[in-house]
Amino acid sequence: MKLAETTRLADILETYPWLPGTLGETVPGAKPFLALMNSPLGRNALKTATVADAAAYLGRPAGRLLSRLEDVIREHGQAARD
Repeated sequence: MKLAETTRLADILETYPWLPGTLGETVPGAKPFLALMNSPLGRNALKTATVADAAAYLGRPAGRLLSRLEDVIREHGQAARD
């Protein structure tokens, strides 16, 4: 999966289902965001939320979050697929 700021979070989590646990430990501020995603409202929002939306929620530049996602995926031994 080629990641971009417009990539939907639901698509990322479908491809990398282990990602939330890893992000909760490596991205400052991610735990409350991930907790929100486990709520009924959050699961519904997850269907349309993008990397840029998550970055805005976390108060981070989207490019920085995107880079971190790619790093975590690479460190986990999986390359982002085109």
